[in-house]
Amino acid sequence: MRISLSWLISLVLLGTWSVPPQVSAERILFNPQQKAQLQRAETIFVKAVALTEKGLVNPALIETAAADRLTAAGFTVITAESKPHDVVLKVRCDERKPWAGVRKSDGEIQQAGRPSRHWKGPACQLSYVFDGQKGPWQYEIRTTFENAWEAAKAGGHDDAGQFALQHLSQTLRDSDFPLDLAAEWKQAERLSGFLTDPKTGKATKVKILSLAGHVPGDDMLRALQLIRAEADFAVPATLALGFMGEPAIPTLMDLLSDPSVEIQAAAAQALGEIGAHSGNVEILPPLLARMKEPDVHLRVQTEIVRAIGKTPDLRSLEPLEQFALKVWTARSNDPLMQELREAVDWSMWQINPTAHTDE
Repeated sequence: MRISLSWLISLVLLGTWSVPPQVSAERILFNPQQKAQLQRAETIFVKAVALTEKGLVNPALIETAAADRLTAAGFTVITAESKPHDVVLKVRCDERKPWAGVRKSDGEIQQAGRPSRHWKGPACQLSYVFDGQKGPWQYEIRTTFENAWEAAKAGGHDDAGQFALQHLSQTLRDSDFPLDLAAEWKQAERLSGFLTDPKTGKATKVKILSLAGHVPGDDMLRALQLIRAEADFAVPATLALGFMGEPAIPTLMDLLSDPSVEIQAAAAQALGEIGAHSGNVEILPPLLARMKEPDVHLRVQTEIVRAIGKTPDLRSLEPLEQFALKVWTARSNDPLMQELREAVDWSMWQINPTAHTDE
């Protein structure tokens, strides 16, 4: 009977007796003015719903956890919907996550924070409403256990629902969802500010570096150039420069001569990212020249060759063919050499698919 009551309330909350809509709904497009407003969004009203097998329960625990996490990320949280606010953050937490429909592709749900149709245990689903319109962003946090009743019993707790909500609230407190929201809203200034703030923790900085590609521009470019001076972030910051586009090219070209092999390889990889998206063939001559220099590490050569292949230009084909002859005739069984050989063949094929690369 407890299960049917929960399912009944779930249907009422969803506002339909029919099959719930697919999670992979068509992406909602905001107009330029709305996008500009979201970039400046500061005040958030948190609207939470908590549902256990016993029915609806007080969501204060969830609301407080979400509010505290947003506040830590620099947002202002209000407690009354009647007060002025920029965005409504909706948080729905279930002891047992209801069925969420079938996705057209499972690729997207493998990304961190994306909803999963496979998880049926305790979960919180986050979304937002802006200007009366539901945004395209969806985020899901889950407990480490899928069966709340079994986990509560093992821990000596009588109320599985409250046990699940307590764990979900803690997971919310540990979640990076405000950073993902800031990236969704293109709040580059907020993210770059946290990235360069000495008080920001290492894990948070690593997370922001993974989101840097969502907020390209001068603010993030300057932040990446600053933070890459710190040893812990030099490599990921160099890789992230590849998402800053052509303005990052001079910095990355200089880094091809960095004393660190890892930095050189990351710089080459980042240049390949820029070439792939911008088609800027001006990066090719220095890459081709660096590729042939005798002191270049095999790993760096491999990333340079791949970068050349990501920026297809027929003028690169002859230098690559000459380089291919050299690496394929080299008497070396080094796995890195084999990786370089395969990279040369791949890049030649990218430039001219009819080129003979079997030898």
